[in-house]
Amino acid sequence: MHSKLRFARITLVSAAAVAAIATTVTPAQAGARSCHVLVCNTTEGSGQWVEKITASLTWNSRFYGHFQVYGRGFSWNSHTQSWGHPATWERTVRRALPTGTLVCVAAWEHVNGRFVQRGNACNKIK
Repeated sequence: MHSKLRFARITLVSAAAVAAIATTVTPAQAGARSCHVLVCNTTEGSGQWVEKITASLTWNSRFYGHFQVYGRGFSWNSHTQSWGHPATWERTVRRALPTGTLVCVAAWEHVNGRFVQRGNACNKIK
């Protein structure tokens, strides 16, 4: 009787260990690419870890202004200049972000002293 109880405990512990390993082997993916209007966002990383975010332009796009890269706990702006495809601007994030966090790239055109958004591409950390 005592050996059956011991076998049941070992089986239960083994099943819990297998379940824990299974959940850590299948992390969410941070790597993604999206485009909106004239801006694209390439988010590089693994799991919830975001290594860097690259802002770029869609094929044959141009504008005078700046890129903004932002998400939970960070926001950076590029220099204001003329941008044209295939120019890129990247920012290193190097942090884990919570599931559901949006990381975005916006293109802001400078027109007559105003900022006009020319796209806002976001990727969601899953």
